[in-house]
Amino acid sequence: MKLLKLLALIVALGAVPALAQAASPMETAAQIKNQAVFCNGTYALCIKAPCVPIPTMDRLGNFTIDSAACSCSVESGWSMGPGQCADRAPVKQGGRTYMISTYSNLFNKMHDTLNNTLACNSSVPWAWCYGAPCVVDENSPENTATCTCPLQTGPMQTLGGNCTADNCKFIWSAATPTGDNVANELFAAYMQRNGYPHNPPAAMCTASPSAN
Repeated sequence: MKLLKLLALIVALGAVPALAQAASPMETAAQIKNQAVFCNGTYALCIKAPCVPIPTMDRLGNFTIDSAACSCSVESGWSMGPGQCADRAPVKQGGRTYMISTYSNLFNKMHDTLNNTLACNSSVPWAWCYGAPCVVDENSPENTATCTCPLQTGPMQTLGGNCTADNCKFIWSAATPTGDNVANELFAAYMQRNGYPHNPPAAMCTASPSAN
């Protein structure tokens, strides 16, 4: 029953649309605000995840890339995301564990410059993983999950890339600048308001955005 709820939530949110469309910063920010439910449990955290493109081919032999497989971290604690907490809880089926990607400030380390926010003004696609479906790699010593995330294009911000502008040419799990700032501030405000320990919003990298 829980798996059916999880699948219904993914379908309802359109987490992996057939054709990824670039969202405007305001649309992404509104989506985060409107779908921000805070839960304490196990979740997939993708904000610094490296991703690889997933190709598809139609009947005429034309190839397209609409989504990416992102290597996300499985964490426990508070996160915010779409859907009610009971529906976001991990589900086991056929020997595998499934969950939905959500957001937290866990990786925000103010004194670790490699975990600061990298801004990229790039035409290279990036992955939008908020609410994306994930499957846990049970054999990974780091306990990672692979999440299928729709691709976007345009300016973005990510904790991935090690604050190296040249890494903007790769695909990362990210958000629009406005969406990323909203998520950082919304999560920090909720945690502080309720007296929970948390990391503050991440600082920006000193690296200049890539123009490639």
